[in-house]
Amino acid sequence: MTQHSPALRFGIEISSQRSHTWRVRSGARKPELYVERENLAKQAHISLHESGQWHLKVDGKPVILWQRPVEITQGYTRALVIVQPVSIASILLPAPNGSQLIKVADDAMPTHFNLFIERPGADLASWPARISKGTVLVGRIPLANGAGWCCVVANQEPLAPGSARFNRPGAEVVEQMRDAAEAGTLHGTIFGPQSDGTMTFIDGRIDNSTSLGKG
Repeated sequence: MTQHSPALRFGIEISSQRSHTWRVRSGARKPELYVERENLAKQAHISLHESGQWHLKVDGKPVILWQRPVEITQGYTRALVIVQPVSIASILLPAPNGSQLIKVADDAMPTHFNLFIERPGADLASWPARISKGTVLVGRIPLANGAGWCCVVANQEPLAPGSARFNRPGAEVVEQMRDAAEAGTLHGTIFGPQSDGTMTFIDGRIDNSTSLGKG
């Protein structure tokens, strides 16, 4: 993979504020995809390998491994879902060059970015749930060796109910988190599988209204 591999960067924008962006890059030699969140590229990345063995690594260590899901409909694999609620659009700095920002209202439902892998011959004028969910095309990048495309589409819909459990960090990290929360700059991403095997990544932001007690 090289710096010149095809890439697509996307996120949401509300008035003059934006979210962290996500970047999906296509492998230069193999039909593989690499996905990173802005400001975390050196610490964490998602690899969607040609073998179908996919993973998320943090600080070089695998955090979660999963298998490529089966096609959601003929010719289309839903590779990932990245969800951004409006609360994370808190960044005033300009977005990285080439970013595709979806403009949303400040009371909009969370934006779901679906990453599809399209096999050669797929109808590039359409994609799954284009009409039923009113999704819009964010962009496409080609896969290596003519193996198809990665198509990113977006729509707004509620988050399904769920829960998450985390190991409590050490006291020093808790203090750092509390300081960041007070400044409104504590961001995080949680993840988990959907029933069809698609992994979902949900961005969030913690501010001083959220308890980070010392208990």
